[in-house]
Amino acid sequence: MANRLRELILFRHAKSEWKQTEGSDLDRPLSDKGKKQALKMGKWIKSQDYMPDLILVSPANRAQQTLRRICSECPTNAITVPGLYRANVETLKQILASAPNAERIMVIGHNPGFERLYRFLIEAPQDTPNEPFDSTVVKLFPTSALAHIILPQDWSNLEQGDGKLLQFMRPKDLPQTRLTSPVPPPKHP
Repeated sequence: MANRLRELILFRHAKSEWKQTEGSDLDRPLSDKGKKQALKMGKWIKSQDYMPDLILVSPANRAQQTLRRICSECPTNAITVPGLYRANVETLKQILASAPNAERIMVIGHNPGFERLYRFLIEAPQDTPNEPFDSTVVKLFPTSALAHIILPQDWSNLEQGDGKLLQFMRPKDLPQTRLTSPVPPPKHP
């Protein structure tokens, strides 16, 4: 098989509620702000024609809710992958390698794994990609952030420094528009 360019879209879940008193971290829902962020980013993804061949999504409730809001704009094929929750770089690479026929994959998941994968793919070989899970890592990816990365290899051959960042987008970077457009008032002569 000839090598084709691959596109990876890393999408961190939208903002979630922290006030939850019952359930586990996996159960946390999106906040009202997160729901709006996800819808806004979904509209933007559709407007950029960035819809993927395949979406791989974490089983966490906030990631699943993010997926539903993104896909309310652009339906696509999605698979829940339990290993995405708290995944390190090596786990993320293995998950991507399991989908070799897709040319554009979106992964909806979490930090710190996303920041580490981004650094692994974009930066020169100096990072340690498989550090243990550490919730104190600096957050390159705020909630609802998207990184669109071009890769020259099949998913099974990802190497450090191979990626080229096409675009990094956050909800606050998008034009301020209403999610639904009101009917304009009639014009009077």
